[in-house]
Amino acid sequence: MNILGIALLVTLMALSTGSALAETIHENISICEDDISVVLWQRRIACYILYDWNFCHAESSYDDNTYGWIQKVCIRLEGTATDTASLKNILTNTFNHILLEDVADLIKTHIKV
Repeated sequence: MNILGIALLVTLMALSTGSALAETIHENISICEDDISVVLWQRRIACYILYDWNFCHAESSYDDNTYGWIQKVCIRLEGTATDTASLKNILTNTFNHILLEDVADLIKTHIKV
């Protein structure tokens, strides 16, 4: 499932020389959910419901935070070199890691054991 299509400015690099190629390409890149994303979504919703008890608020909170998580993905990956074949997996894995951190923070902040 597509989380969000975001337009990224991609600069092609000649990795052997480390210099930028003459052209810059605008590429639409999507961060896609995988099985781990779905489990993390479920955990975040469940934790939020323990805090608020309103499923609509939990979903709304997830949706409201999605853009911020995508920004964090871009910041974490800024300046890293990767091949286009593995970019989709790298984006998804980074998004999942950020979502996992958010779930842990939600538990730490709002759930008392």
